[in-house]
Amino acid sequence: MKSRSTFLTQVTNIFWSDIPKFGSYLLATVIGCCFVAYLFPWAFLIGNSVIFDHGDIAQHVSGWWYYSRDSWYFPLLHTARLNHPEGVSIALTDSIPLMALIFKTLLTLFPSWFPEHFHYFGWWMGLVFVAQAVSAVMLMRALGAKSLFALVVSVGFALTWPVLHARYHHAALMMQSIIIFALAFYFYGANKTWSSNTTSFAFIALSLVALTIHPYFLPFVSGLFVAFMVDQIVKGESWLIQLKRLVIFGLALGLTMWVLGYLDRKAPLAGFGDFFFLDLKHPFCGGGKLINCGIGPVYEFPYHEGFNYLGAGLLLLVPFALVFNGKAFMALPKKYPALLLLVCGFILYALSNRVRYAGTEIFSYPLPAWMNFITGTFRASGRFFWLASLLTLFVTLASLLKKRTFLPTLAVTCLLTTALVLQVKDVKPWLDRIRTEALKPSKVNFTDWAPVMAQVDKLVMYPTYQCAHPHYQHYIWVMQMAGYYGKLLNSGYVARSNLNCNADKLAINQPFLPRHLYVLSSAVYANAPFTPGFELPAPFEQAMKRGECVRRIDDMICLPGSSAEFWNSLAPITSPITMITNGRQWGVTEYSTVIGKPLGKGLDQRLVPRSAIEPGWLSFGPFLSLPKGDYSYSISYSSNISSESHTGNWEIVLENEKILKSGKLVGTEGKIQRLEGIFTIESQDAGKPFEIRTFYLAKGDLQIVSSSLQKMP
Repeated sequence: MKSRSTFLTQVTNIFWSDIPKFGSYLLATVIGCCFVAYLFPWAFLIGNSVIFDHGDIAQHVSGWWYYSRDSWYFPLLHTARLNHPEGVSIALTDSIPLMALIFKTLLTLFPSWFPEHFHYFGWWMGLVFVAQAVSAVMLMRALGAKSLFALVVSVGFALTWPVLHARYHHAALMMQSIIIFALAFYFYGANKTWSSNTTSFAFIALSLVALTIHPYFLPFVSGLFVAFMVDQIVKGESWLIQLKRLVIFGLALGLTMWVLGYLDRKAPLAGFGDFFFLDLKHPFCGGGKLINCGIGPVYEFPYHEGFNYLGAGLLLLVPFALVFNGKAFMALPKKYPALLLLVCGFILYALSNRVRYAGTEIFSYPLPAWMNFITGTFRASGRFFWLASLLTLFVTLASLLKKRTFLPTLAVTCLLTTALVLQVKDVKPWLDRIRTEALKPSKVNFTDWAPVMAQVDKLVMYPTYQCAHPHYQHYIWVMQMAGYYGKLLNSGYVARSNLNCNADKLAINQPFLPRHLYVLSSAVYANAPFTPGFELPAPFEQAMKRGECVRRIDDMICLPGSSAEFWNSLAPITSPITMITNGRQWGVTEYSTVIGKPLGKGLDQRLVPRSAIEPGWLSFGPFLSLPKGDYSYSISYSSNISSESHTGNWEIVLENEKILKSGKLVGTEGKIQRLEGIFTIESQDAGKPFEIRTFYLAKGDLQIVSSSLQKMP
């Protein structure tokens, strides 16, 4: 028994022994690489995954494609291919400018090294976790915890940090190791491990890196730098030295922003305190496996910007750290006054001026007018809690990992090991989700559009982004398409910019140009022509009459010089539009469906049941809001069974409950049959969602061809 106890003590001592600096960083790198290999398959790292198909990260990839295919400009981040002809800085597409500059340089020098549609975002996500591990070790060493056990525990918590795994849609903001490195610099300087000059130049360099990854990291790094300088003044170092460092920092930052183009036109946006904020409940309830609070694993936009869950393991450790190191924590404000003031200020900003708990506003206060620029520039205020949460994590770990006598070493080892296991178990749903998603190949099929893109030099979106309520993902899809094929694009999803919407309206009413693909977003067109006061730009009407347009669920697209036969030959793209005076016709791909699938192509395309034995809603929609008036409708369908057989039902519905018209769908012996009629929208029903529905009874077959609606004089 004694020998077993001795062996356990020896093993514990080995784990608690300090390890050399080089060895600790090497081991952290190895652990980080192993974690990346666990999360991501090779295909993901080289850029082939469904994760890159949607959302912000698709925007980031698209921005890189425009930039990589363009010439070099001054400022260096400018591309004229997006928002053509004025162009835009790819800092506004969050394409990680630092990596874009590096890889565009390599592409310029060694173009044969890279495949045609190369992007670096898979590799970047791998780098995120390696940097997270290395920065964790650096900060722990700065805090005085240099043992092997400290390394394993801190790296384990850092790699499973919940806030990190909730942000796969935004690759740039995943590099939260920037904040951890900045904290390490602060403590190395404050504790005099590094000289003041070394610390200052390290902060200046890290600030420039932070800016070129994502501007939101700049306040963290620069704020910690200022806190370091203030604390140095408190400790007796000359304020003139700090002023000199501040001037050097300002000049370096200003020059970098000028050279790269961060001083381009930008417009502050709304949302601070309304959509973006930290709820006081967020740090303690995050949808983890162990502490779920019924909110699910990921917050829905935009509230996930306030996501700041600490994790079950850390929540277990905090009380122990406070109880056994209370005096040390009480001394922190005196030892690091400016740091603590910075953290408190960031927490207040994260909460915004409308403080909430569990979605209920507790109190609010007005902001001075001079804050509008700050809150418009850094509107996602919940992100500013990252500093407090990361500081809480590492200070808690360091307070327990440094050798103490308050608890036996074995007991502390068991406590920290238990906490790490809980943290990993709590975050496991995130890890499982990302592993599953990362394994899925990209589903975006650009190949089908090759015949269209071969006829196009530029895509023209209308309305331009931010000039109307946008269909967010649709604008990203158009950006992807144009970027993939190397085409110019007049407007795309850009973080913020000042647009001249009146000029865009004038431009779209000019005659359409050859080799331009015009895209009219359904965000505006979906309810046309039944929207009061709506006027379709004349060139679109003219192109529709010439058969140059097709309509899809998300848009209407027109290619000058094309024909109905051209569009009809492209199976994946919907059929040409049939013009109806003061009305609309819908093809089968524009319907919503529960049991249906498209069959055929072009003008012969039909919507049919996936299974002949499964009853259900075959088609429904289009959810238009109709003004008061009389309307004529039609439903075209066919069925191979006899006219005496009942194969389905149809109905016209308002607001999913009020049936205006209904009837049976019977066999047509293979011929297309057209049902027609008239209904009236009364004043009290104006504006309610309108649907034409068909229901399949699983008897015989049913094929929906089209439907139409026309407002009567």
